[in-house]
Amino acid sequence: MSIMSRTVLATALTLLLFAPPVLAQEAAPVPMPSPTAIPAPPTPSEIARGAGKKLDAFQAKEARAVLEPLTPQAATNADVAIALGRLLEQEKKYDESAAVLRKAAGTAPADARIPLWLGETLLRARKTADADASFKKAAELAAKALAARPDDAGALLVQGSALSRLRRFDEAMVALGKARDLDGGRPETLYQMGATRAFQQKWTDAVTLLSQTLEKDTGMALAYYYRALAQEKLGRKDLMVVDLDRFVKVAPTAPEADRARSLLAAASR
Repeated sequence: MSIMSRTVLATALTLLLFAPPVLAQEAAPVPMPSPTAIPAPPTPSEIARGAGKKLDAFQAKEARAVLEPLTPQAATNADVAIALGRLLEQEKKYDESAAVLRKAAGTAPADARIPLWLGETLLRARKTADADASFKKAAELAAKALAARPDDAGALLVQGSALSRLRRFDEAMVALGKARDLDGGRPETLYQMGATRAFQQKWTDAVTLLSQTLEKDTGMALAYYYRALAQEKLGRKDLMVVDLDRFVKVAPTAPEADRARSLLAAASR
């Protein structure tokens, strides 16, 4: 082999040795991006619970916009029925609210939440005896649920709320305390505990629990109202005024708002 041939062969071998990585990089298939997961649309129950948060803040118009498409499902979905019943109650359509909740009770007779909210509607309608009967039913259904599952925080919350409305305050606080231990202190549980202490006229405890409620959820409008009443009883009218002002701004259409405005007017004299 001539010197020229050996030189050409060496050059060719050199190219072969160094070319593959480059060629490999160029020829490698471009990886396809992983498909983006499309989140599942919220269920009717999830939408209804979201509307419930709006109702906690007395945002009835906003809640209606959310619930309107779900109205036909109220007959078969307890979460939707409860939210719709609460909405109608805030719109002062008490008979319609009661009808929705009674129909839901026929579909889900073991759900203790339904007679609890029915009781709230009847109480707003000034049907005290009927409201008490509904609260009693809620407490009984919650007790049955707890017999099967003693660690059911939701059932304990319903039980405590119903017992509080029945003026069985000490029993209510026992149930609500257990619920708080199990659910980590959800705003709904803390609010019921604070309101119960206010009903008992245990003002310092009421302020503490309602403050804890509002630290977790400033949308619990009635927590401002009951804390304001407790602050007034503790001689802190300055704090009462602050809370009543917040309450009226958050929930101007709440039934308690008129009394709040009267107290504010009296405090400014």
